[in-house]
Amino acid sequence: MNHLIEFQEQLDELEPIFLELAAKSGIVAVDTEFLREKTYSAKLCLVQLGVGEHQYCVDVLAIKNLSSLSTLFADEKITKLFHAARQDIEVIYQTLGVIPKPIFDTQLAAAFCGMDMQIGYGPIVESELDVVLAKTQSRTDWTRRPLSAEQLEYAADDVAYLEPLYQKLMSRLTTDDRYQWYLEEINTYYNPDLYVIDPAVAYKRVFGGNLNRLQQYTLKALAEWREQTAQKRDIPRTWVLKDDRLFELAIKQPETIDEVRKLGVFGAKSVKYWAPEIIKIIADVDAEEVRIWDKVEPLNKEQKGICSKMMKQLKLYSEQNEISQGLLGTRRDVENLYRHRESKKLQQGWRNEIVGKPLVSFLEAV
Repeated sequence: MNHLIEFQEQLDELEPIFLELAAKSGIVAVDTEFLREKTYSAKLCLVQLGVGEHQYCVDVLAIKNLSSLSTLFADEKITKLFHAARQDIEVIYQTLGVIPKPIFDTQLAAAFCGMDMQIGYGPIVESELDVVLAKTQSRTDWTRRPLSAEQLEYAADDVAYLEPLYQKLMSRLTTDDRYQWYLEEINTYYNPDLYVIDPAVAYKRVFGGNLNRLQQYTLKALAEWREQTAQKRDIPRTWVLKDDRLFELAIKQPETIDEVRKLGVFGAKSVKYWAPEIIKIIADVDAEEVRIWDKVEPLNKEQKGICSKMMKQLKLYSEQNEISQGLLGTRRDVENLYRHRESKKLQQGWRNEIVGKPLVSFLEAV
């Protein structure tokens, strides 16, 4: 049964239900609807909660005091069910200041059961529960009010089937002794640093290994400025500068407004007020002796061939263990292991036994 919660008193009346869930060490299905196309941070518009046969669509744009939701998400006696949880956690944390815990992510669990790492909610509901969901509202504007009956039905469906999915996937994880692997992986989702970007470390989103030291430190400074500007104006960082234009400025090192204008990295209007800042940032860069990124030489034909063989091994380990290959690792992970003979991802935790040690042994035998 679908319930629209659009008044404070309606949300307050749900608190006894949340308390009962906590007392029973229960579960609640959770999804969110948000908008982020024109903003730096996602704008939370709707929170859907599934409790048994009931679905509650909480209109967070209409209700001022959301402390009941914060308490629910923070209560570790209640397991929160999500599908593809990362973006939901991000918008909940940025809006309510709390990271839901503990959570069960049906997409992550499905990957441990051999399904595609990126399997969507609709496809998994259809394949596991034989239910076909409507897709008519997948690109809807969730800031518009009033919400239509079609929007509310779509939103409610997003939590209506999480509990039966949870039961099926949990059964498989425990039967195959993979639940501890799952827990190890899901624990990484609780790190607040994943959901709030410090401008000082924004340079880690790009890679300047092929730049010289001065260009690298310039790129770092420009990336920090871009992040600060995007946060301050609440616009997507690419609206400030795209990555390729960051590199253009770092490489060309313009010293005048006219030189910035000729590079064409800004529009005719924005160049007037952003070019002076850019020039000052570049002029003030003091390159340290230590490079930020090590230079990465392209792999030759033979080396690429070895990495391709390693990828085939990765696929084999995926099939043997019936775990999504994407969850085990990527081509980039494999190439890092080949280059440095170590990998923070492939040789850490549960992955080490399945792929880390076998791939190192394979390399030693090549």
